Amino acid sequence: MLNSKNKYKPAIAIIFIAFAIFIFSCKKDKEVIVIDLGYNYFPDKKGTYVIYQVDSLFYNDFTSTIDTFQFQIKEKITENFNDLSNRVTQKIERFYRQNSTQDWLIKDVWFANRTSNTAEKVEENIRFVKIVFPLKKETSWNGNRFNNLGIKNYTLSKINEPLILGSLNFDSTIYISQSADSNLIEKKLAYEIYAKNVGLVFKKELNISDKDSVINYILPIELRANSGFDLTYRAIDYGIE
Repeated sequence: MLNSKNKYKPAIAIIFIAFAIFIFSCKKDKEVIVIDLGYNYFPDKKGTYVIYQVDSLFYNDFTSTIDTFQFQIKEKITENFNDLSNRVTQKIERFYRQNSTQDWLIKDVWFANRTSNTAEKVEENIRFVKIVFPLKKETSWNGNRFNNLGIKNYTLSKINEPLILGSLNFDSTIYISQSADSNLIEKKLAYEIYAKNVGLVFKKELNISDKDSVINYILPIELRANSGFDLTYRAIDYGIE
């Protein structure tokens, strides 16, 4: 004759298994879904750096010449601290050198703040709203919200797109248009590209015009410009030190 305890063992085992499955299902239902808001396009970790090759053209309308400048800039987050508004702030030291054979020289210091809904950068004591979160294509905002330079609409034109810059390959980038205006006598173009876990990797500022009294409209403005500037930042190295 079977022991009464042994008789109920299979039933108890089945109940135990069913209970375990139920608990597991409940835990699975309660798993937190992490939403990518895009914060990693604007890193704030101390030691993060990017090195840029900078090419600058200056159209000198007094001498009718084009001055060309080439140099390198390194931007590095060297400190995190709380500002007067108790916001976590990144201190960004910027270094300059003409080429890779020279030592870095400190150029200036900028600052940045990554809040829950904005990425802000203070450049030459002027604060700009570089990105807004969460990332959404075609979102527009006033990049000059915190300065007195007048309203300037930025637009997130591209999101999570791959990009190759020379020897650097980025899986995900965002493209932010800052201005795009042109006519027969002038052209203004500005945009920035940010890569995930790197930050700013490309920057273009173009502001040129043709000030001749007699203008050859057949030629594109780029070939007859005689005033303004053309500035390009291109990342050539990055990492954490």
